[in-house]
Amino acid sequence: MPELKNSKYRSGSIGSLVYKLINSVLYFTPILLSNLKFRKSLLLPLYNKKEDGKNVCKEKTIVYMVQKETTFSGGLSDRLRGIVGIYAECKKQDLPFKLVFEPLHLQDYLEPNQYNWIIGEDEIAWNTKDVYPCTLLTYHADTNNRYQHFVQNTILKSYLRKPYKQIHVYSNMICKDEEYGPLFNELFKPSVDLQNQLDYHLSQIGGRGTYISCTFRFRQLLGDFKEGGDVLPEQEREAYILRAIHTVEKLHGENPTNRILVTADSGTFLNRVKELDYVYVIPGEVVHVGFTFDANKQTYMKSFVDMYMLSYASTVYLVRDELMYHSGFPYRAALLNSVEYKEINLS
Repeated sequence: MPELKNSKYRSGSIGSLVYKLINSVLYFTPILLSNLKFRKSLLLPLYNKKEDGKNVCKEKTIVYMVQKETTFSGGLSDRLRGIVGIYAECKKQDLPFKLVFEPLHLQDYLEPNQYNWIIGEDEIAWNTKDVYPCTLLTYHADTNNRYQHFVQNTILKSYLRKPYKQIHVYSNMICKDEEYGPLFNELFKPSVDLQNQLDYHLSQIGGRGTYISCTFRFRQLLGDFKEGGDVLPEQEREAYILRAIHTVEKLHGENPTNRILVTADSGTFLNRVKELDYVYVIPGEVVHVGFTFDANKQTYMKSFVDMYMLSYASTVYLVRDELMYHSGFPYRAALLNSVEYKEINLS
């Protein structure tokens, strides 16, 4: 639900107060209620089954957490956004910040850059007398909404004040766009394996800044897998694929000297569009990290390769229509290196 705007009730002191009260209810309530629900139904029972590490950190530590049981914090882009948002506040308060991202095991793909966020298994507290597990989720689609950012930061600060040895935050909270790229790059650099793959693909496509990118987020439209959203009847899928291919052809007509990196969550579509000689497709299976817990390392690796390769394009395009999901993945990738980002309509 969007923030109330241009309301006649905002005029005058009483109207302003009513406006603030309504927005406070709309923004604070779902976040706080979800924390109560997930703590009671999932987190506390989960933690009670685990044993404390032998070398639990003595100083108060904030840990961004992902476990296979916690699917509610979204996909890779959502979680990276949450990581950066929480790190930003920890940095302001000079609080130690660590990361647990399982079962994907983030260290296989991203390594600490300027800040060491790694915590050993034996340093993690699970005893709920010593640790406060909590959720901080995003319920409003507009990630540029400053009021939403204010509310989430206010709640985060209240969590960080709690008198526990560790605060474990499960989150996809938003962060300021201008902070995302610098803080992400402060936290992360590609692992050796990831960097080797990036070097290879950059050599094949022509190098940084020499190509544009085009992203499609079909979800289960084309019947590739189950994830949510509409599923097109089989008899309608071919025409839809042709429309998507035509969108790429039109984009090439406007940028005839650039190769086009095409990323999508549909193998069916990628196998068709890669037949265009100016299109570059990174091979590999596409999975959603919020729904897939048992993929191998190379399968997960593709999402990170896609993300960095998008960030090296001269312009990042997201293709949209009323059926496709409005993905934040290419936008966040563009922020990593401050490259141009545009949204275009499906032809």
